[in-house]
Amino acid sequence: MANLIRLLSVSLLFWAGTASAAPSLLGMCHRQFDCNAVKSLYDGQETIVTGWLENTFSPQCKCADRLLEDSRPKVVRVHIVNGPCMRNRRCGRYEVFAGETIASANRAFERGRGAAVTRFKRVVERAAARLANRNNLTCYVSPCLECDLNERARRYMATVVSSAMPYCNLVDNPYKRSCFRGAVCEKHGVNPNLSKPCIVDLDGIDGSTIAIKPWVEKYRHCDVTYYWEPWMNCIRGDFIDPRNRNCKYDSSLFDYLKGVLCRYFSQSFAICLL
Repeated sequence: MANLIRLLSVSLLFWAGTASAAPSLLGMCHRQFDCNAVKSLYDGQETIVTGWLENTFSPQCKCADRLLEDSRPKVVRVHIVNGPCMRNRRCGRYEVFAGETIASANRAFERGRGAAVTRFKRVVERAAARLANRNNLTCYVSPCLECDLNERARRYMATVVSSAMPYCNLVDNPYKRSCFRGAVCEKHGVNPNLSKPCIVDLDGIDGSTIAIKPWVEKYRHCDVTYYWEPWMNCIRGDFIDPRNRNCKYDSSLFDYLKGVLCRYFSQSFAICLL
């Protein structure tokens, strides 16, 4: 009983200062991702808080659809475009930035025309249809994950997103650049400089290798805090195209993740007893 009371105190301490917190399941749209296991992460939770990357792992996202159908309040963060694939020159033919360099993509989105812009609008439309008319939903939409584009190009992307999803909060997630005003600023890693409104995501840093407690405390002021480990992008070593990755994981991995969420991010102690 003493251990249970201590765990309850830890859970309440960290949840008390954090608006919303969740695992950063960027690969959740992959056809092999275990949606039953994902749903079990929220057993006993009053609110579902989650996030994913559109299009990269699949043009469909059945697991996200299942979570959005839940009657409980939901907080979601959705990235529309995979920015790192362009930076790393690993964009599949299906990606918005396929065949683009940072310079060519900047020109396309500054002008608002070109193949990449057409692909972008198509993915935005699909995401908008997914999020539209959902009950009890608070949504944050990032046009571009870890984006290398300049502010003018990112603002054009933001205009497209805001027009299609005016009911969502706009997020700017630049890579090694400052966020533009008027958007929720999202940064990744263990030590980004962030002030409200903000989202912080460990994406790129294995959460199992850092001290979670001080990290959570540091970013308790942000709108959403996302915990990440490489398997959440189905990463198992050498680079493999996201749609060809092995995203089958044993349920014990989700049980372990549930323990992390319980200890540091839980809204309710009920999750610790399930």
